Amino acid sequence: MAYLRDFLYLDYAKLHSFVSQIQGGMINEISETIKQLGGLSAGINVGVPQLGVGAKVDAAKQKESERQQNITLTDPAYFGVLYQYLKQDKSLVDITEMSLGKISELSVGQFVEMRGIADPPLVENWIERLNSIFGFFEKNLKTFSRLQGNPKGKSSTNLSNIDLRQYRSIIDLLIGYINLTRKDPGKQYVRISPENQAFKVWCGLLPDYAIVPLQSALPKAIQVFGRIDHLVKEGKTEKIVDLSMFSQASQVNKLLDALNGFNTIAGQSPISETDLEARHPDIFIAPVAIYQ
Repeated sequence: MAYLRDFLYLDYAKLHSFVSQIQGGMINEISETIKQLGGLSAGINVGVPQLGVGAKVDAAKQKESERQQNITLTDPAYFGVLYQYLKQDKSLVDITEMSLGKISELSVGQFVEMRGIADPPLVENWIERLNSIFGFFEKNLKTFSRLQGNPKGKSSTNLSNIDLRQYRSIIDLLIGYINLTRKDPGKQYVRISPENQAFKVWCGLLPDYAIVPLQSALPKAIQVFGRIDHLVKEGKTEKIVDLSMFSQASQVNKLLDALNGFNTIAGQSPISETDLEARHPDIFIAPVAIYQ
């Protein structure tokens, strides 16, 4: 049985470009003629009405027939063409279990594949978590205070003396700042973690090529296929969003500290600026496809 892929993301513009280079153009349809014998082997009892129940087919009376069908090639079919070509040409490298030393020797543009757990789009997920936790806290502040042992419902948390509306305006301003200053604003960055490796893989996805809503489809174990863009250099940090440049960065830090205090009690992982930062020895891959 052929290997069937469940695509979550497929950049068909890149795919068409690569396939057209392999084939010298794009083949849209394949015409196929199928020939077959119209009868059955001699000596087999069959229930054909013309011959009567239990009659035998004479091999000499078999007729050859043929039919023609046109197969329209789809993007997943083109992906199969590219994938098989690279495998046969030994131009595709699986880096899932490869050592960092070997990976560092690969050239930019090398076709690679890797298995791992993909997180939801990082910036979008960061904003969604920030909004949902703050909204929940804002709605249930008095109840939460009572649970902490304050009978009058006065907040005993880090947000006890702040104006919640002010923080709401800061969050709205921060989201606008992020959308204006983020790295490659037209892309959604996902981070993929291979098992038993020190590095993570970062992929900038174009939303138009997402086959399913990635925010709801991830996290999930996936396979990524693409080309090496670059490796984060030793001692370097690459920020998808640089929050330190935000004019009210200190207030954002206070807000995150307060929300993470509540987050810890709720059993959730903290929200951190490091969620939006790639560090050595992470790898950036220009993705062609992500699939299961």
